Amino acid sequence: MTTFDTAGWKAEFMSRAVALTPETVDHFMGLYAQDCDFSDPFHSLKGRKAIAQAYRSMFLNLHAPCFTNLVIAEVTSLRPQSKAAPDDEPLELAARWVFRFAVGPGKPMQAIAGTSWLLVDCRTGLITRHEDHWDAASLFESFGALSWAVRFLRQRVARAALVTNMT
Repeated sequence: MTTFDTAGWKAEFMSRAVALTPETVDHFMGLYAQDCDFSDPFHSLKGRKAIAQAYRSMFLNLHAPCFTNLVIAEVTSLRPQSKAAPDDEPLELAARWVFRFAVGPGKPMQAIAGTSWLLVDCRTGLITRHEDHWDAASLFESFGALSWAVRFLRQRVARAALVTNMT
């Protein structure tokens, strides 16, 4: 029975994520299982190849994208703390991050905060499920043509919430 090195795995993931470039996508994908499931507000992907393409697309469509302020924590289960997790039980991690990018060269940098939920197979050390959660409207606001519409909708929803809370 081997013990999974959670601290070492988290450090390796953080190191690869903050160093992500078009040239390091394949190295980063080495942390993912071949049949990994990935989802975010725009994608629902299956498999390492499809996920790698989504990362490559990020570099093609945005200027200087990068992940910063990465913090990873193990999600504790309802299992009593006195009992160790079996080796065949997946490790669940939550990662907070800030995604920084510009919509083009010379444009101002934007920042979107988000969270990733990761399931890691402790036998292989590979991610089997990766779910990203972030405010997609923040991305739309960074594009000039859409920013006015997003601001308008946010204001409408905020006003509606105020009226609802007053009743």
